[in-house]
Amino acid sequence: MDVQVNYLHAGPRHGEGVCRTCFGATTSPRYQLCYQCQKTRDRAGGLLADLVVPITYRNGSEGQHSRDLRMYKKTPASEAARKNLTVLFRDFCMRHIRCVKNAAGVASFTHVAFVPSTKKPDQIHPLQALLTPTVQSLRRIDLGVNTDISAESREFNQDWFLLDRIPDPKPQTDVLLIDDTWVSGARAQSAAHRLKRAGARKVVTVVLARQLEPGFAPAQPLVKRITSSPFDRATCAVHEEDAAG
Repeated sequence: MDVQVNYLHAGPRHGEGVCRTCFGATTSPRYQLCYQCQKTRDRAGGLLADLVVPITYRNGSEGQHSRDLRMYKKTPASEAARKNLTVLFRDFCMRHIRCVKNAAGVASFTHVAFVPSTKKPDQIHPLQALLTPTVQSLRRIDLGVNTDISAESREFNQDWFLLDRIPDPKPQTDVLLIDDTWVSGARAQSAAHRLKRAGARKVVTVVLARQLEPGFAPAQPLVKRITSSPFDRATCAVHEEDAAG
């Protein structure tokens, strides 16, 4: 599979200039969070994803991986793109889901949710249709969408998604929340916030790609770092040697 990006390595999590929440670039090496994640944290009152794990970086709009992320949800969808993304996610789960659970302090996930489409709220998100077979052992949570909020918004909103309570709650309800691309993180964090309010103990967000803008000056060191080595399926953003496998 020709995916022209690199898995994130554990090291950049604590590297200078890398956001400790989303793995994007901060505006200054002395900051631990990027501007958007800091603003979201200030607004959310602490109810956010406990951990965000991007599987890949998406460096701009070029390359096979970026095309896959665009084309898998077009009408008609690219079957090649759908296959590539399915294999990417399945391979990540096989190799690294234990790393993710260990990093989040989760023994096992009880539920799975997909960040809904805000542009087509009456339709099942293509990502949900694509990846549900991989996570079919988990009880699915279906979030509703508040259509009074602009689908184009890039800002966190605690009322963007609708859910009264977690279905079939467990003593420790831990939710795996899945999305395709993290740009500002507004939708994913708004969804995580709603899941917390509905009774989730922990929410761990896994996204197929963390978008980087190569023209953004503070991102240049990070772009250089991730493009200097080939794609490596054997490591992940929260990799632990004794947890993988």
